[in-house]
Amino acid sequence: MKIDRDKKEWAKYTTIGGKTSREVQRRPAASFEQELAQHHQSQGHIKMQEILNQLDQVSERLKRSLNLTDLMLYKRLVKDFLREAASQAYLVKQEHGRSRRGRALLVTIQTVDKEIEQMLDEFTRRTPEPLEVLETLDKIRGILVDLMV
Repeated sequence: MKIDRDKKEWAKYTTIGGKTSREVQRRPAASFEQELAQHHQSQGHIKMQEILNQLDQVSERLKRSLNLTDLMLYKRLVKDFLREAASQAYLVKQEHGRSRRGRALLVTIQTVDKEIEQMLDEFTRRTPEPLEVLETLDKIRGILVDLMV
């Protein structure tokens, strides 16, 4: 039996449903490095989301009772978030070359650090109004959410 490999003859054959079969489009295979970078980026995004959820929990505790322990925990979580965001920005910069986003991230990290330091200094110098602290926490959270996008 001879097998005919001519595509012109394939047009007369149909599938079970009566429709003709379509050819599968092939795309170039992604390199291992690209897939690894994509996986690392998605893991970093998940980790940033977890830290953001922890920040929300600490923020809720601070809304109920303002204390230095929770403020220090908040500061540590923000530092962890920024460290993760900076590592993600470095990966993006490494993958795509020169980018404005890396510089914007640096400025944002410095801004968040400044906000946290001001909040802690204010808290240790005098007992601030809870509304002022919550306003600062909200501002910091907004900056962190912008970093995730």
